[in-house]
Amino acid sequence: MSNFLDNWQSGEEMMEVRENRQLRLCKALTYLGSVFLFIFGSLAVINQNLVLSVVLLGSAGVGIVNSFLLSKKENLKIGAFNISLILLTLMFTLILTGGVEGTGILWVYPIFAILLFINPFKIAAVLSAMVVGVSAALLFSPLSQYLHFEYSQIHAVRFVITLVALQAISLTAIYSEESAYRMILRLHNDDIHRLAFFDSLTGLPNRWTLQNSLERLLQRRKHEHTIALMYIDLDNFKHVNDNYGHEVGDKLLTHFGARLRAAVRPNDVVSNDALSADGVNEVARLAGDEFVVVLTELNTPLEAARVAARILEMFQGGFEVEGATYPVFASIGVAVSPHDSLEASGLLRFADAAMYQAKSRGNNCVEFFTREIADSLDRNQQIETGLRAALANNDFSLVYSPMKSCETGEIVGVEALLRCSHPALKDFSPDEFIPVAESSGLIHEIDLWVLRHGLDDLVWLREQVGYDGQFCVNLSGVELLNDEMPALLQLLLEERGLPARQLELEITETSLVPDNPVVEGVLNDFSSLGVSLSLDDFGTGYTSFNQLFLYPASCLKIDREFIRGWLSQRVEPAKIIEVILNLARIYGLRVVAEGVESEAQFRHLQQLGCDWVQGYWVAGDLDRDTLADLLRDQGPPHGNRIDGGSTDDSAELRMALPGNADDA
Repeated sequence: MSNFLDNWQSGEEMMEVRENRQLRLCKALTYLGSVFLFIFGSLAVINQNLVLSVVLLGSAGVGIVNSFLLSKKENLKIGAFNISLILLTLMFTLILTGGVEGTGILWVYPIFAILLFINPFKIAAVLSAMVVGVSAALLFSPLSQYLHFEYSQIHAVRFVITLVALQAISLTAIYSEESAYRMILRLHNDDIHRLAFFDSLTGLPNRWTLQNSLERLLQRRKHEHTIALMYIDLDNFKHVNDNYGHEVGDKLLTHFGARLRAAVRPNDVVSNDALSADGVNEVARLAGDEFVVVLTELNTPLEAARVAARILEMFQGGFEVEGATYPVFASIGVAVSPHDSLEASGLLRFADAAMYQAKSRGNNCVEFFTREIADSLDRNQQIETGLRAALANNDFSLVYSPMKSCETGEIVGVEALLRCSHPALKDFSPDEFIPVAESSGLIHEIDLWVLRHGLDDLVWLREQVGYDGQFCVNLSGVELLNDEMPALLQLLLEERGLPARQLELEITETSLVPDNPVVEGVLNDFSSLGVSLSLDDFGTGYTSFNQLFLYPASCLKIDREFIRGWLSQRVEPAKIIEVILNLARIYGLRVVAEGVESEAQFRHLQQLGCDWVQGYWVAGDLDRDTLADLLRDQGPPHGNRIDGGSTDDSAELRMALPGNADDA
């Protein structure tokens, strides 16, 4: 839509440039003409030519007034009208009086040309015809007896012929110029129309066209027929742009747009007649890799499902463009009117939500909008509204989860955890509102809030209790694509005089995108600062051995679900924990076990060689002051044992070690 406005404004600017040029011409002619008229009028007074002097000096006075009006109001129409009156008066006066010694008729030619060129073609044609007609009448009719100067027949004929020739030349030039402007504007307006209503790459209607025409369609056909809106998003399209280039990506979008139109039967969609009547087309491109298909006059939503199946067939095994197949697939969300919404914006929003639900199920899926999706959409909107209010009102706070060394029993690290006290978010945990913050773009503000306030608390802990342990802050995976974050983090550390070695950034394993140079660059920049990196929830993602080698990770945090499964005597979690510990030894990484809730769990993790533990057995979530008190009360290291620890093979310990009772 911004392109439309820009081009529409540029079209107006073209006309404005032309009008400004004519306005400047009028101003210059008025000023110069007034000077000449005053000079010739003065000469006519000296020569005692009363009529001519009155007309010339009077015209000079009118010219001065017109020049003043043009400089104040800059109204081209009024300026041209006043100049035209002056020029007509001068021409007929010169013909009647003969000017000075009969030379006045020669001045009629340039005045006549000026009269024509300061007016549009139609007005110039009328004025020129009037001048030629009146001149001929004065020279060849009985009216010639009123002329003050007697012209010979040869002079009169020559004058009229020259006037007609000048008229033809001037009008031809004016018409050609105006035709050229009209042609330019017509072509320009065609471009404006295309840019305003159609996508420049695929030639399909754009979002603005779709929404406006869909509103008209829904208004005209309310409750009469079932109308389905299919929201299509291409999965893995960014991979094509990144690995094959944007030119290939553009070709893929163009081919898909053409094949999408061909795949939709004419009787499935708004017909061409409807297009001319309602401005609705069967396929539209909204933005990027997002497309929409409008299906009208359906008997049942099942017909929309059949169309969706035909579209998904295009992506069996990938999408082919010019003989090459690319790993691109589609996710389709469908919303139906009148069942889901009677508004165009509602259908688009609901189909979009259904599309994201389809995307979460994997490649090449279709999902219809449901009540569950609606509830999820309402929930996300509630969370987003609450997050914005919480940021505005500073309703966030930090609590801290201590981490204990399995070797010394000391608290050697703390993890900063975000909490929100805003009433709208009282029922939502960070695990629920952080994904919404990421999808809404609010996560960057929240990450900055956590970093600033967390580092401020670290400064306070260093001053109050001399804390020199690890300080861990969770960072959204979104920031791994933000190449400005390392420099910003360096600035925050320098402002507070904090050593980078004390800060550890916790990033979920699933946020590490394989083979992404931006992510690798950001992580390496963090490492160059001296900041360590911890992979949180390790074991739940898809990190390969090669990635562990490439990424500058210092620590692996075993997900609490493995510890919980281990306690329930499941064999698989126990094996995964041992694999992670062995993997960490190979790569020289520290291991932290999350969710430790009993000494039995701690003991066995200690025996397996786990470095640190974290969970309610160590301490619950603490505010800053309580954490400081705990750090003050912390005693000296106790070797490999914790004071008060039991060495018995308790029943709880045996439960925690499925298949390992003898080892306990």
